[in-house]
Amino acid sequence: MRRHAMLAILAVVAVLQAGAAPEGHLEDAASRPAEKTSSLPEILLIGDSIRIGYCKAVAEALNGKAEVKWPAGNCQNSQNILISLVRWRGLVASPKVVQFNCGHWDAACWDGDADALTTVDEYARNVRKIIHRIRRYWPEAKIVFATTTPMNPNGRLGRNARTTESIRRYNAAAVAIAQSEGIAVNDLFAITEKWPESEYVDYCHFNKEAAKRLGGFVAARLASEAGL
Repeated sequence: MRRHAMLAILAVVAVLQAGAAPEGHLEDAASRPAEKTSSLPEILLIGDSIRIGYCKAVAEALNGKAEVKWPAGNCQNSQNILISLVRWRGLVASPKVVQFNCGHWDAACWDGDADALTTVDEYARNVRKIIHRIRRYWPEAKIVFATTTPMNPNGRLGRNARTTESIRRYNAAAVAIAQSEGIAVNDLFAITEKWPESEYVDYCHFNKEAAKRLGGFVAARLASEAGL
């Protein structure tokens, strides 16, 4: 009986050791640098649901000129981008351009909270850290910060409330950091600021046609940054 019990215990330990990484260990297949498989330059798009709306349009516009890649899901807020970049290393080998965007989640008063998820000062610090981390992972990449787009002009706040005026403050803080770090700014806020309510499907997201049009602007700008 004792022998059988000991064998069972050893079997459990072996399974746990095989399936679990040490605490704090982030290296896995996804976080190791990717190997380049194409002669086309790589472009990496990082961002929230606004990026999700236009990323395929960017890829279509640059088809045959660049490989445009992005994380599968919503990159959410600046904190999430900061801690997730290590996993996204597996998406690209040596990107020509990395564009990142965050702000809608950061500026939001989440689920009815009185305060924003991230203060403006915290947001600015995170943006700087993101820039530094991108430089560490892809030192040859041109970094582009994309500003956060405005809210629907109809004034509806949605469950996770923020306003166009609050977004202006977050954008101003991030642009100041981007300029101090010498990186380019793709001002998507300025492009979409005058877009009417008809371009939106809710309090902040664009309809398919508007998102595709925004993707055209992004593609043109990133093609220029990449020298395509």
